[in-house]
Amino acid sequence: MVAADLPWTIQLEDAQVWQRERTTLTVEVQSTDRFAILEASLPRIEGVDVQALPATNEASPDGKRILRLIWQLSAHTPGKQTIQLPAIRYNLNGRDAAQWQPPLQTLDVQALPPYLPPTIPVGKVQIESRIEPSGWLQPDHLAYWHIRLHSDAVSTAQFPPILKQIQTTQGVEVFPATVGAVHEPPLQTLNYRIPLKAQSSGKLDLPTLQWHWFDPETGRLERQQYAPPTPWVLAWAWRVILAISGGLLLLLGLRTAGYFTYRRLRRWRSKRQVQQALQQNADASSVRQTLDACSAAHGWPANLSTRHWLQHWEQQYGANPSLQTALHQHEAKRFASNPPG
Repeated sequence: MVAADLPWTIQLEDAQVWQRERTTLTVEVQSTDRFAILEASLPRIEGVDVQALPATNEASPDGKRILRLIWQLSAHTPGKQTIQLPAIRYNLNGRDAAQWQPPLQTLDVQALPPYLPPTIPVGKVQIESRIEPSGWLQPDHLAYWHIRLHSDAVSTAQFPPILKQIQTTQGVEVFPATVGAVHEPPLQTLNYRIPLKAQSSGKLDLPTLQWHWFDPETGRLERQQYAPPTPWVLAWAWRVILAISGGLLLLLGLRTAGYFTYRRLRRWRSKRQVQQALQQNADASSVRQTLDACSAAHGWPANLSTRHWLQHWEQQYGANPSLQTALHQHEAKRFASNPPG
């Protein structure tokens, strides 16, 4: 096998970039060899930082294999940069089965505005954080502020110096932090672990972190702000007071809910008893008792006449023709069985 037998391709993600802006250079080849891999020494390019990503051998939708090498480039010198890659070796079963020399690539690097200091990130850096332990903190007890900065466009060397913004204040004592870098290309990550002590009860007062970064897409300087978590710091006395207050509020809520549930159930039962008495043609005294019980359950006046009782019902629940008819029939039967005189 010779290099010419393989379909090699090379692609520069962005041929025009800003200083310190990251771009990628990719070499690919199609193959049918499942266990083949591409290899190359790390390119040495003056004025350009180069980081090699792990070589890959992936299956394509058409059933072939795609072998890939990727380098991340970050140029520090403006102007035209000529990129000469070393020979790419096609390694199969532990030996070099083919070699390919990529053609020269040209990178056009635009100078950053002269007012930008060299510490400005060229690309966005994301931030997230949490406080340990979670929940309420205790005064004069150690807690830890975990901060994670990460970016797929900026190297850790360009990350903003946030530790300068985190200092001991009147309410919070800050101790020396530990910092760990994680490189999982293309993601670059810095993990901060900052010990601190809150000196009194109240909300934890941590500084708002902010920095500037240069946006390569717009060519403008942007500002980023991050407001950290603000958990409560409570001494044990305050925790006991809050626990007791919370328990009392819970009992009050349960009592109120129980009262309303009982009242609803009582009203429902009284309504049902009225309907059952009318449906079963109960005697006049039984119907009268159920109407009075329903009035008491709803808080209506006592000893209402049938007409006034029906008016209160309709104001509460709306018109009910069947109930109205049943009450009229009951009244007619009652007066028929008890004629005047």
